[in-house]
Amino acid sequence: MIDVSHKGKYFTPRVSKEPVVTLIRTHDYLITGNVYTRPEHRLKDELNSDRERFLAVTEVQVYDPTGEKLLFESSFLLIAYDHIVLITPTDAITPTPESAQAYNGVKEDV
Repeated sequence: MIDVSHKGKYFTPRVSKEPVVTLIRTHDYLITGNVYTRPEHRLKDELNSDRERFLAVTEVQVYDPTGEKLLFESSFLLIAYDHIVLITPTDAITPTPESAQAYNGVKEDV
């Protein structure tokens, strides 16, 4: 329902959303930041219901494709859906011993 004031101003219901810390891979970048979903919705639900062509992300860190070099940080970024290769909540990621060693710069002797 939309309320209209006596001056003609429109008031719409506020939709509450919760931040989901997310890892996003594009062809050129590895990006971390917050994507907002409605309570009780999965990230997939939010992406499938969104009619926009861009994904809004806040508290953004943009890395090179390897994820080793931080290129820049931003409080807000729009990412074109057509450029997203993969996306996942970071709490769904389980590092392997190999990836943890690579991330920490540790290399085992073979």
